[in-house]
Amino acid sequence: MADSGPSPDPSPPAVAAEHEKHGEGNPASPAGTSPPVSSINGARRQLLAALRTTDGTVDRLDRLMATAAGQERVLAVTGYLAHTLHHILSSAPWIAFQTRLSLLARLRNHSKSPNSKPTSSSSQKSRLLALSSLMSETRFTLRLLGLVPLWTWGSQTIKSPPSDRILYILTLLQVFVNIIYQALENVGYLASKGVVSKRFVDRWGGIDKWYIWSTRAWFGHIFFQFFVLWRGTVLRKKKMATADSKEKRDALKAEIRSWRKSLMNNVCWAPLCLHWCFEKGIGFPEHLTGFVSFLAGAWEFCDSWAATGSS
Repeated sequence: MADSGPSPDPSPPAVAAEHEKHGEGNPASPAGTSPPVSSINGARRQLLAALRTTDGTVDRLDRLMATAAGQERVLAVTGYLAHTLHHILSSAPWIAFQTRLSLLARLRNHSKSPNSKPTSSSSQKSRLLALSSLMSETRFTLRLLGLVPLWTWGSQTIKSPPSDRILYILTLLQVFVNIIYQALENVGYLASKGVVSKRFVDRWGGIDKWYIWSTRAWFGHIFFQFFVLWRGTVLRKKKMATADSKEKRDALKAEIRSWRKSLMNNVCWAPLCLHWCFEKGIGFPEHLTGFVSFLAGAWEFCDSWAATGSS
């Protein structure tokens, strides 16, 4: 980076030669002609330290996005934060704060024209919504392959079922409703892109109706997940009674943490998904959907990011 451009030389060649001529035999160059060597070394060390820090962060991000789940988390967090920031910038308190800052700037800068207006942030807001929409559409596209891991999940559940009968039935029900959710979403999305015949989709209610029924199937997964969490609590209490070693107690602690993480995710998604299950919603505030969606996966994202630092 330091060698990307020519070195500055304010003196013409003849003048520089004359300076060198008169400087012969002098133990040191005149003051100000060149920076001290210690300053150059210090700047170089700071630059290398900054590069190492940046390189470490990028390396962790690369490891996080090396899996499909990691890519999904990064795209989701980016989209949800962009949506949240858009609504913050559109809120009345922020607009009032921005207006007050603009008035103070006018009072301090008397040379400014009285007819000038503060710069509108509408373009910035629209860019944030555009970013959020792009992240959402990218996730829709990646989920076109979502039926493959769902098949694997169902196959592994059947071949290696949980020891608890109730948990086994709940898991199969979740696999079933997730397949319906993903299949309906795929058809609706492909129809919106002109891949699937729109006439066929319209015959069964239209794209919006397919999306609504897809969301209802997803809500079925969330509904069954509450029973899965309840059953997990019952089984964990039995395990705690027989946890007579440190390894078992540590495993139980990790299980409890995973249970709490899943509960937080489910509690956040439940009202949002129920809101999207109806054409007119249930009254959930639109400006909070991005923030609550972010909260649903924030814990998992933080754990995934922390794992890249320990590997």
